[in-house]
Amino acid sequence: MERHLHRHLGLGVSEFYALRTLSEGVRAGTGLLHLSDLANGTGLSQSATSRLVTRLQERGLITTHTVSNDRRSVEIELTAVAHDVLRLGSPLLRQAVEEVVRQLHVEETDKDLLRYLRGGAGDGVSAHVRQADSAAR
Repeated sequence: MERHLHRHLGLGVSEFYALRTLSEGVRAGTGLLHLSDLANGTGLSQSATSRLVTRLQERGLITTHTVSNDRRSVEIELTAVAHDVLRLGSPLLRQAVEEVVRQLHVEETDKDLLRYLRGGAGDGVSAHVRQADSAAR
């Protein structure tokens, strides 16, 4: 998946998932996310999240703002370019996951891993993966 995303979008998996986490926060009605929310959503440490935010900012995918009532907090917002990357990247990610699942032999694969791959993506991947899995049988 890493190579697939990098080849088509120039992003790594952690960068793409960070954008998705931010996008999901916006859809949930929060508008902007704090750095700590992004760290929690991606499972990265605060320092790794700070480095990730710097990379995304340098690429023009996010903007950051300090919170007026708490100068220690940083709010993060997606740019229009990031929304385009997500629109283009979600089908690429779905395709990569489908390919991985197709290559797995169901009998020889950890059931928890298969369950995760089928339902853990949250963007419609699970239905497509089930279809691909059914077609492979």
